[in-house]
Amino acid sequence: MLTMLAALRVNTTWWRSCGVVGSGQCAESDCWFWLWFQFGDVLRTADESGQRGEFYLPAAGVTAACVDKSPAAFLKDQQSRCSRRLILETDCSSLPALSMDSYSNILLLNVVPVDVSSVVLRSTEGTQSELTVGAGEDLRPVLLSTGVCARVALKVVYVIRYNAAGAVVNAAVSVVLGFIRGASVLLEQEFQAIFVQDGGELALRLSGNPGYVVGRPLLSGTKTAEGISRSTELRDALSLLHSSAEQDCLRGPHRRSPVLFGVNAVSGCTLRLEDAANCSLVLQQLLDVLRGPNYPQYVASFGNSPLNKQLDWVSVQSSFSPVEDQSCSIPFSLHLEIEWTKYGSLENPQAQIVSIREIIQTNSSSLPLLSGGGGSLPVQSSVAFVPVSADALPGYRATPTIDAKLPFNFFFPFV
Repeated sequence: MLTMLAALRVNTTWWRSCGVVGSGQCAESDCWFWLWFQFGDVLRTADESGQRGEFYLPAAGVTAACVDKSPAAFLKDQQSRCSRRLILETDCSSLPALSMDSYSNILLLNVVPVDVSSVVLRSTEGTQSELTVGAGEDLRPVLLSTGVCARVALKVVYVIRYNAAGAVVNAAVSVVLGFIRGASVLLEQEFQAIFVQDGGELALRLSGNPGYVVGRPLLSGTKTAEGISRSTELRDALSLLHSSAEQDCLRGPHRRSPVLFGVNAVSGCTLRLEDAANCSLVLQQLLDVLRGPNYPQYVASFGNSPLNKQLDWVSVQSSFSPVEDQSCSIPFSLHLEIEWTKYGSLENPQAQIVSIREIIQTNSSSLPLLSGGGGSLPVQSSVAFVPVSADALPGYRATPTIDAKLPFNFFFPFV
């Protein structure tokens, strides 16, 4: 079996603390192990004080309970889901597993810091919005007076990049924070580690087999003569605009995130009226911002729909047609309504998308009137998943009937 070795760069601080320079704090063999990794080896970490450890990715053990000491292996993509029994009054602010800092304040080999790429706040209703995190901002969990524990880490995704030589060059983490309530509650957390070669985009994998899995990206593409063409780049997928403070609709670049199955989301940007003088130009620019640069025409019915079967793909329905008149009519809201159903047996139903509709709203009055004299207008994009499954009923076969034919003299001589 071929073994891939990853040579990780080591700074002089770690080099000195390991004893290579002569401090004698560890054996030479230990230092060599820290310099080289084999495929499947446990990733190593170090904190600012030089204390070394292993890179853990919590996972379920024998039961669904989280096992925090579950090591992550180099170049092995991993995904896990586990649960914790919490007493909010004591665990909310003190349990490290609930805090975002436990997953972001990490140094791989005391060289590669784990950067925070995004922080998403999930409301109690399930909608998600991206937070703009400033330097030194405190996002640790806090117990509110209403008995709700806020800013709890619900989902953690690591993306670790390596170059062609096998050296780790970057590590980023995306965190979903949310709210939990109740004196005693069972919290479910999700963790994932993905290894991506530097210079390439994070590929969109299959999102189910066959039915969609909640939290996976929707598979989308465009129609060609051979079937459906699907890009592996995130920016070409069905996506929503990332929200950030004072984000200008007409001034990029704009960050986007893929639409995730079963996850309702709302985002938006701000349109300055001083930039809306040319109506036709602003209309097209806003459509490109709301829809994305390469807006797909079709969405897969299932999480593993093949590209060569167009009947397994659902077209994006839209009734929007730009109309130019004396008043400037521009889109200020784009909403995706996705209907899905449960397909298959009662024991193992599969999620299937049956329709997707694009709803675009335009202004019905003048822009200054809509803005209330504020000089700016909010533009919003959103997605909602609507279940349309009928209540399933178990089916039974018809009661068998007796169709016996006896000879006419069967009961002779009794009758």
